[in-house]
Amino acid sequence: MNALRLTLAAAACLALAGCANDTTTADVPACGGDDASEVCAVFRIVNEERAAEGVHPLAWNAELALAAHLHAEDMVMQGYFDHASLDGRSFADRSIEAGYDASPRGENIAAGQRSPEQVMNSWMGSPGHRNNILATGSNEIGVGLFERHWVQVFGQRRMVVED
Repeated sequence: MNALRLTLAAAACLALAGCANDTTTADVPACGGDDASEVCAVFRIVNEERAAEGVHPLAWNAELALAAHLHAEDMVMQGYFDHASLDGRSFADRSIEAGYDASPRGENIAAGQRSPEQVMNSWMGSPGHRNNILATGSNEIGVGLFERHWVQVFGQRRMVVED
């Protein structure tokens, strides 16, 4: 079911938002284990940083990852670097378009870093980016990477506590 939602979200983005034509859900890793991709390495480092500060870990979210990847790709293909897409969409707009059904909370972008460690060092050295990474109001994350353009999108899903 989740794969179908991702496929539909990617198709909607391609049809409605003018995303690059060759982006598929295959570009979004699952990051649930020992995946060796650079995107999943960023995810693991985020949770290591959060653990070091006593903050709960973030869960991986494929829709946020799709939104992050599509924004990284759009920035490269359209030649800009900004949180707002050239058509005015915000990270929240892009997250919802990618099928995210909870509350988008924030976004970090970076360009040029050659490794997950470099990009995480850059973000952790910047107060605003660090705050996004360590925010207790987020409990999900997606990470995207396209041609050394890195994007993290944070979200919050209300957790249902069963009695």
